[in-house]
Amino acid sequence: MVTIGISKWTTESAKEMGKRFVEMKPIPDFIQVVGPYNYPDDNEGITAITIFKYDKNNSVEANAAIANLFLIFYGIPGFRYSLKLAAGTATTLKMFGFE
Repeated sequence: MVTIGISKWTTESAKEMGKRFVEMKPIPDFIQVVGPYNYPDDNEGITAITIFKYDKNNSVEANAAIANLFLIFYGIPGFRYSLKLAAGTATTLKMFGFE
């Protein structure tokens, strides 16, 4: 399974984001993390995209760990995030009735 984390913050909050980022607790070993990849987002500040991969047997624990990962950033002005559960091509085709 894959969860995509998308977070955004203002450039004025970048120093505080960096400070809290290095204070983050490690994520459980059963979750593979790709990223974060950061880029400037026009006049909105900075956007970061992180991909979390895990086995569906661990999905409950993985979702809780991923959601809790972002709690350290609460209270930073302009910080916001979203988590998107993503499916691969085979799963998506199956949802649309293709076998």
